[in-house]
Amino acid sequence: MVRSMTGFGRGVTTTKHFQLTVEIRAVNHRFLEINTKFPKEWMESEVVAKKMLSDAVSRGKIDVIIFLKELHDTEQTIQINWSLLNAFLQAKRELSQTVPMEEKWTMQEIVSLDQVLQVEKIEFMQDEIIEAVKNALAEAIQNLIAMRDREGQGLQQVMLQYKKDLEAQIAEIRHYAPLAVEKYRERLMSRLEEVASGQTLDDRLLTEVAIYAERIDITEELDRLDSHFNQLSETLNENIAIGRKLDFIMQEMNREINTIGSKNQSTQCSAAVVQAKTILEKMREQVQNIE
Repeated sequence: MVRSMTGFGRGVTTTKHFQLTVEIRAVNHRFLEINTKFPKEWMESEVVAKKMLSDAVSRGKIDVIIFLKELHDTEQTIQINWSLLNAFLQAKRELSQTVPMEEKWTMQEIVSLDQVLQVEKIEFMQDEIIEAVKNALAEAIQNLIAMRDREGQGLQQVMLQYKKDLEAQIAEIRHYAPLAVEKYRERLMSRLEEVASGQTLDDRLLTEVAIYAERIDITEELDRLDSHFNQLSETLNENIAIGRKLDFIMQEMNREINTIGSKNQSTQCSAAVVQAKTILEKMREQVQNIE
C-alpha cells in the first residue's frame, strides 16, 4: 500500500475538568522525527504520545500540538496574599499622611494590586491527563493515517503511469539495440574493403564485429531492469512502509539506465535513454513523498 508522508489529523476528548484537542501535522522527511509541544508538567503524557506515534508512523516529520480548554463549570478558588495586602495597606497609611487619600479601598483597587489575589490553578491528575492524551491522540492518528492513505492512492496511480511510460522507453531500447551492431558492421566493412580483400577481410570483420558487439551488449542491464520492474510492482502492493525500498529500486534502475546509455550510443537508443532518465527522475521525486 502506498501511503503519503504528508497529512493532518485532529482528535478531541472531554473530561470532567477540561477539553483536550490534539493536532498532528506531518510532512516529508527521510526519517521519523517527532516534535511535541506539551506543558512542562505533562512530561509523562508526552512520552506516551511519542510512543503511540512511533508505533503508528514509520517516516515523516511529525509536529504535535495540544490545546487545553478548562470547562466553565469547574470550581475556581482565589488565594489572598494577606501579608502582601497588609504591606500595601501600611504603605497607603504612610502615604496618606502626606497625600490625601480615601480611607476605604474598593474591590477594583485591591484586584489591581500585583499578586495580592491569585487564581489557584486546578492540578489535574496525571492519570486523567494521560488517558485524555491517549484518547485524543488515537483519534488524531486515525485521521492522519486516513488522509495519508487517500493521498497515497493518488501517488500509486502516478507511479504506475510512470512505470508504464518507462517500460515503453526500455522496449524502444531493446528494439533498437541490435541495430547498432549491424550499423557498426557496415561501417567497418566499408573501411576494411579499402585495405583488405577475400578471406582476410572476412576474418578481420568477424573479429572486430564480435569485439564491438560484446562491448556494447546490454542484455544483462535489460534483464536486471525487467527484474526491477517486477520488484516495483510487488512493492507498490505491499502493506508496509515502502518508501525506502522504492528509493533503493529507483537507484538501481538509474544505475542500469546510465550503463545502457554509456554502452549503446545509437541515435534511437540515446533518445530513449534520455526519455527514460527524465521519467525516472519524476518517479524519484514522487518516491520522496511516500512513507
